[in-house]
Amino acid sequence: MTAEEGSHSECWICAEGSSRTRSRSKLIRGCACRGTDAGFAHLSCLVQAAKHDEDCWDVCPTCKQDFTGDVRLGLARARWELHRTLPVGDWQRLNAADGLASALQECAGDPVGALPLFEEVLAVSRQVDGNDDANTLVSMNNLGSLHQKMGNYELALPLLEEALEAQRRTLGEEAADTLRTISNIAMLHLRTGNFSLSLPLAEKALAVRQRTLGKEHADTLSSIDNLGLLRWHMAHGEYVSFHAAEAYKGTCELKDLECAKELLAEAVKGRSKVLGKAHHLTLESVRALGYAERRIDELRSSAVHTRQHKDISTEPPLVKRCRRRYA
Repeated sequence: MTAEEGSHSECWICAEGSSRTRSRSKLIRGCACRGTDAGFAHLSCLVQAAKHDEDCWDVCPTCKQDFTGDVRLGLARARWELHRTLPVGDWQRLNAADGLASALQECAGDPVGALPLFEEVLAVSRQVDGNDDANTLVSMNNLGSLHQKMGNYELALPLLEEALEAQRRTLGEEAADTLRTISNIAMLHLRTGNFSLSLPLAEKALAVRQRTLGKEHADTLSSIDNLGLLRWHMAHGEYVSFHAAEAYKGTCELKDLECAKELLAEAVKGRSKVLGKAHHLTLESVRALGYAERRIDELRSSAVHTRQHKDISTEPPLVKRCRRRYA
């Protein structure tokens, strides 16, 4: 989001307003800060702040939520340009490459550009830090998740399973990183239509996150959303993307759709409160909820039509005449 010229927004770093930005980039916001004028900053100012505080490359210091969209992508590109000439095994270069890969995948829709960066980071991490290092395991997860989204399921599953085995052994079953991998494996099984494998993993991730992180943690809300999406696909008996939903001609289970609707509504409510209504994850949940509600309405409308058609076409004529006469 960019601030309109003439608005009262100011860069929270340099305090320069939107009407005095000709010498700088526009004021932008890509976090969960609330308020019409809150959270805006110049990208160049954000870069300077991040040079003094590594966390500011990824997380807004005010709302404590990850940067998103153009802000995240701009910071990731700047970080990479700053550190790309460092030795291959330098931790700052590895983190910059990993951050750019994540931003390319999630903010620019460029998995092809992200792939070589994730591959390089994992290869170097294995060599420098070892296979059981926490950062190496995160890199396995990242690369596995990217392969999953690209449809390379045969490459994704071994990486995610290797990461999960090591995380359970070194971090524990209920560690946040372990639960992220469990959740990613659940979503991989969802994509391949293996719902019997996906459901228990998704339910486990949600239950543990609710207990250990709380009901309003971003990871918990992600699990709620994921479980809602899983129920959507289970209702169709196969993986049916939203793009293909209107063309789908098969049957649907109303019970699973209603469960999906309930979970997605909970995700919308939680994300709206924690991340804000304009956050891209909130909007994704809103979109999914809309599809579930429309499909439920279609099924109920179809069921009413079927019952009415059956009443008209199959009842004996004598019964019809009697009902008209005694109405």
